[in-house]
Amino acid sequence: MFHEDDLDGDVGSPDVRVLKQVSEAFLKLDGLVDEASTGLNDLIDPQELHVHFDDGIGDAEWARFDVRWYRSGCYSFHHIDSEGVNFRWDCHPKDGAPRRHFHPVPDAPSNDAEESCIEEREPKVVARAVHKLWRRAYEEGSLKHLNKAENPP
Repeated sequence: MFHEDDLDGDVGSPDVRVLKQVSEAFLKLDGLVDEASTGLNDLIDPQELHVHFDDGIGDAEWARFDVRWYRSGCYSFHHIDSEGVNFRWDCHPKDGAPRRHFHPVPDAPSNDAEESCIEEREPKVVARAVHKLWRRAYEEGSLKHLNKAENPP
């Protein structure tokens, strides 16, 4: 699970404009996206976008991405589902891990980050890459190849 103390350095404040772009991208990408909502309506302290899917990978009945994007370009796409499966793609300073890294299933441990296959930096492209990797796992019914691709999308 993503925690602020997982960040080894200052990432700045959340970027509400980018969170809206990511929300719009997910809503256009997949009919399984039931809702993309956040504290974006809370203009005082918006922190995170929640993208809800009507179904999940394998036996999961639903899935959700909790997305954080910072003005510095750092981000986190954290997946959770009805089966309690966690994983996430992150881009932020982290001791002992590449700047762009992936925390694997089943519980996305902070100390077990590996290099992310997502090299892109533009928010809408990163959202499409995360979606493409998730959608492939969904269609295969397997979590095996979540972080296996050549610079998606």
